[in-house]
Amino acid sequence: MAFKGFWADLSDVFVEKERAYIVCNDQAQFFSGLRGGKPVFSESYDDARALQRESQFRNLVRVSDVPIFKKYNEN
Repeated sequence: MAFKGFWADLSDVFVEKERAYIVCNDQAQFFSGLRGGKPVFSESYDDARALQRESQFRNLVRVSDVPIFKKYNEN
């Protein structure tokens, strides 16, 4: 008996956790999420969303209309 679709791609599940970072734009605003597929930035550091994967930053660069930068969290 074969289970069609039983084995899923687990590559994202077993990815080693990378260093957390926040994303800033050229006006020193912090990335707080997506709205309509575009990045939303906030003046408040409390609204900043920490990211961990390099692929997340690459996707933000691709869809962002302004230059963005990474700032690693010091834990």
